[in-house]
Amino acid sequence: MGPGIGDEAIFEAEHADEADRKPLIGFTPTHAVDVIAYCHRPVDHVTTALLTAAVMYVIGGVANAELRDDQVPLVAGLPGTVATTTDPWPPAYGSAEFLRAWARQPGFRLLK
Repeated sequence: MGPGIGDEAIFEAEHADEADRKPLIGFTPTHAVDVIAYCHRPVDHVTTALLTAAVMYVIGGVANAELRDDQVPLVAGLPGTVATTTDPWPPAYGSAEFLRAWARQPGFRLLK
């Protein structure tokens, strides 16, 4: 999610059922770019995370990574972590650096 390129009102309307992110990430998002892959093997998960980090290098913003409950403590201290929360599910918000650091963790996997 990033600031400044799109329309805040449109983004807010599309995500009206979600929590306000500004207190967590420091800006009101105006657009979102979703990187989605059907990951089965560990290499698929790592490739998707690194692809997302590469996109973020170009467009900026923060990643919204959905987590399993047991992943929250693991990602909370990683470099580039902006925020973690448990409302309404446990996501982590972070930079491209965060995604690269998380992908290096043993047993790394994205949520499906």
